[in-house]
Amino acid sequence: MEAEMKQVIIVVLLLLLLENAVAQKEIEVTIINKTGFDFIDLYLSPSDKNQWGEDLYTGVLNNREAQTLKITTGKDVCKYDLKAVRLDSSVLIFKQMNLCMMPIITLLYEFNEPNFVQDFMLENRTGLTFSELYIKNATSQIWGMNVLGLNVLTPDESAVISFKPSDRFCLYDFKAVLLNGMPVLYTSINLCNQMHVVLFRYEGTPYYRYDF
Repeated sequence: MEAEMKQVIIVVLLLLLLENAVAQKEIEVTIINKTGFDFIDLYLSPSDKNQWGEDLYTGVLNNREAQTLKITTGKDVCKYDLKAVRLDSSVLIFKQMNLCMMPIITLLYEFNEPNFVQDFMLENRTGLTFSELYIKNATSQIWGMNVLGLNVLTPDESAVISFKPSDRFCLYDFKAVLLNGMPVLYTSINLCNQMHVVLFRYEGTPYYRYDF
C-alpha cells in the first residue's frame, strides 16, 4: 500500500511539473537601450502583479547598447513591466510592454519619464526610392510623422523603423512617398510579432510579405 501511495505521489508531481511547463513559454526579446543611462539589473513582472523575477541580464546594459534576452513568460500572459536599475541604484519602470507583440523593444527616457517604442526591419524591394514613410493603425484616418526622418530608403535597402505600438491594434497601413511625390499605399500590415516586413510591387501593384 505504501509503495502504491508513493507511485501516486510521483505521478501527481510529474503532472504538476508538466502543467507548469506547458503554462510557460520561452521567447527572445531584443532590448535596445537609448535612455542615456546604463543599467546594472533588469527585472520583469506581469503588469497586473508586483512579482519581480530574477535579474534578466547579469552584465551591464550600457546606453546605446542592445542585448537579446531569452525570457520565460506565462503562456497566456503578454503585458509585462520592466524594472531597470541604474548605476546609482535608482529605478526606471517601463510599464505595459506587450511581449507577445514586440520582439524588439527600444527603451527611451523622454520628458523625465521612461518610455519605449517597437522596432522592426523594413526592406524595400519595390525598385523605387522612398523619400518619406508614414504609419497609422488601419482604423485611423490620421497619418503619423515621417518615420524615415531626413533619410531616404533606396531600392534593396533595409531600415530599422521605430514606432509607438498600440495596445488595441495589430493592423497598420503604410504610406510610402516616392521622389516625385506620388504615394504608394500598403494596407492592413500585421505588426504583431513581426520583425521583418518586405515591401515590393508586382505589375505595378503594391504587395508585402513577412520574413522570419
